[in-house]
Amino acid sequence: MANENTNIDRKDIEEMKTLLEEEVGFLPSGSGLDRLLNKAEWLHVDDKYVVIEMGKTCPDVYILKDGIIRVWDFDGEKERTFGFGLPGTIFESKHSFVMHGPSYYQVETCCPSTILRINEKDFWETVENDHSFAIFMLHNAYGELYSHEFKESTINNGTARERFEAMIKYRPVILEKVSQKIIASYLGITSEYFSVLKRRLLTGTAGNKGKQS
Repeated sequence: MANENTNIDRKDIEEMKTLLEEEVGFLPSGSGLDRLLNKAEWLHVDDKYVVIEMGKTCPDVYILKDGIIRVWDFDGEKERTFGFGLPGTIFESKHSFVMHGPSYYQVETCCPSTILRINEKDFWETVENDHSFAIFMLHNAYGELYSHEFKESTINNGTARERFEAMIKYRPVILEKVSQKIIASYLGITSEYFSVLKRRLLTGTAGNKGKQS
């Protein structure tokens, strides 16, 4: 279920800009970002709300204000979670945004969340007319590439225990708010083994037995 907020005030805009500055590292100097945030649909959605549907074309751009999203696919037998987004994350379907094709991934919420939906046409008009906003989005794109490489070197690297330890270190909020089944699919382990690791690591009893890669 989604409820659109039509009563956005300056405080909402400034809070969103603070999150974006923390995510990207700076804010554009032009007025384009403010215009986009004011024109965006502000959606208050429930847990498991599908933001981008697998197999459907969705070229719009989204920003997460609060909550958590996950990105996943289905390999024919099980769901595979590839990543999470926290407040300040800018995201879209790459297949739809770049090539106007159907989305490969599904993006859905892991808890009640607030999401801004920015129309594709409005987004590209701002990129074309506001140079500082275009630079801002370029920095965001490079930051996203860095995050993928960092994830491969930490959370996606090593044994199941080492991957779990990396998640505790770098993304502890996910452990607090996301279901065990989803986290297990992200780490590439069973829910049962996740329970074993969680009990051992969070109680300080982790040992070398029962490792799973």
